[in-house]
Amino acid sequence: MENLVMQGNVKEGIYTTSEVVADYTNVELRTLNKLTNKYKSRLEKFGKVRFEIRPLPSGQKQKIWHYNEQQATLLITFMRNTEQVADFKEALVKAFYELREEVDNQRVLLERNKQINKDLGQVIHEYLPDNQYAYSNYHTLAYKVVTGYTPKQLRSMYHVANAQEALTSSQLDEFERVKQAIASLIMIGQPYKIIKQAVSIAK
Repeated sequence: MENLVMQGNVKEGIYTTSEVVADYTNVELRTLNKLTNKYKSRLEKFGKVRFEIRPLPSGQKQKIWHYNEQQATLLITFMRNTEQVADFKEALVKAFYELREEVDNQRVLLERNKQINKDLGQVIHEYLPDNQYAYSNYHTLAYKVVTGYTPKQLRSMYHVANAQEALTSSQLDEFERVKQAIASLIMIGQPYKIIKQAVSIAK
């Protein structure tokens, strides 16, 4: 079972959807809608039950509910406990745990990268004070080495304010190492072209 949970915005956090629940439990989406509406007051003891409206090929619209971990777990208890439902519940708990761990790792690395950002910024300020484009160029280089995309492209693709929020924990770790390498090469007087070649080869 893959893609059982997703990471939403700051308010929503990690969630699954009525569409996912329906697919993996073999319960019709309309049945889940009825259950959600029937027990909404109970579900909302664990936070607001959010939803999105999706257009259908027929021209009609469909409501897709978003459930956090507690809401999804509670909803499943209102369903008939078939073997398929039990298997899904087990997989869902595991998926929530794994994504939550990934998010926690991202937070730790983001905090570490804030300091690395300052360090690289300080190096650029000290060693390249007259190059007004150096900060932007070197940070863009680091993003492209790690992801293949510019910060602007990442912000657009993932709908985030800060491009670092679009990186996975492994990418954040690599991003940190690339920026440290760039800072070290700047300090020994290497030009941009050589730095770009060096960090691209190292990747």
